Amino acid sequence: MPISEKVISAAVARYDRERDRYLKLAARVSDICRTSIVEDNAIRAQVTFRTKTVRSFEGKLKRFSRRQDKNYATVDDVFAGVGDFAGVRIATYRPEDEQRVTEEIRKLFEGESGGDVFVDKKDKLAVNSYQFYRATHCQVFLRNEDLIGNYENLRGTSCEIQVCSMMAHVWNEIEHDIGYKPEGGGPGEAEKGLLEALGHLTRSGDAAITRLLAANAARMQENVGDFVDIHDFVAQLRPHFPGSDLSVNAGQAFDTAVQLGLNSVPKLKEALGEEALTPAVSTGRIEAFNKYLASVESGEFALNPVSADAVTVALLHSFAGRIVESNTTDRTKGRPARIFEIARLYNRFLDGQKTGERDAA
Repeated sequence: MPISEKVISAAVARYDRERDRYLKLAARVSDICRTSIVEDNAIRAQVTFRTKTVRSFEGKLKRFSRRQDKNYATVDDVFAGVGDFAGVRIATYRPEDEQRVTEEIRKLFEGESGGDVFVDKKDKLAVNSYQFYRATHCQVFLRNEDLIGNYENLRGTSCEIQVCSMMAHVWNEIEHDIGYKPEGGGPGEAEKGLLEALGHLTRSGDAAITRLLAANAARMQENVGDFVDIHDFVAQLRPHFPGSDLSVNAGQAFDTAVQLGLNSVPKLKEALGEEALTPAVSTGRIEAFNKYLASVESGEFALNPVSADAVTVALLHSFAGRIVESNTTDRTKGRPARIFEIARLYNRFLDGQKTGERDAA
């Protein structure tokens, strides 16, 4: 049964009244993705957000009505069935980063009623050699700890996060306008052929970008001066931890090093000792600290030994006190940075070790 004109009109009027709330949601989800996924993990990507325009929403409902493929009997049915009022896109430079971004989304958000995030990975080329749409769609809700202050009225409201490579995004957008929303009977044979040609170019473009970034990282490893940016930080330290993915949690390590004035590998070695920047030492320290965290039920702050936490733990071991002092914040202005909590706990961990050593003596 097609959607009635009455339901369409009422749904459009309701969305017009509530659109600012969806805009606030999209902006908040976008900010979390940008800071806690892209920046914290040194992922090269662009994060954008949008809300549907009222006109676009009305057009979508009318297309549903003509195709008769959506049975929305009431306005509530419409709002329960349409999940992309608020939308965020994470376009990665490399397709290889899409899975990692998706895994981080699962950690930072929750699904309906507090469940797991719903993830729908679409790759039409896998079943049709003439289709090139590829993206991962995640339907997310803010966690309780993010529903505070100005965001309390977003409880129970979902946002769609779309993850794809930049090259895939080009094809997806063009095909969406020409193929998904066809005018005048849909795309002709010439348009279909050109879309296919563009699809092949985007796939080869993905591969070229991956190789380009690998070549760039290899060149950056030869740098010996101050860190240019977080990517330079990761590249220069990678030889010290060859079995680790230093891009994971790199934001925390990089920001802390720069804050301490240790903005080059030589400065890090001088301040921390060369042995601190080795897997053997960092892994031992992290395992001991994580064991302590488990004993005080603070496992959410556990460090990852095969990530940039290998550098973070070296900084904590020498400068935990200074890190706490420099990150102390006014609690009325928001929660302290994660590194503040970790450094505070690491200080207690070190104090416990010293007490144990004195008792043993």
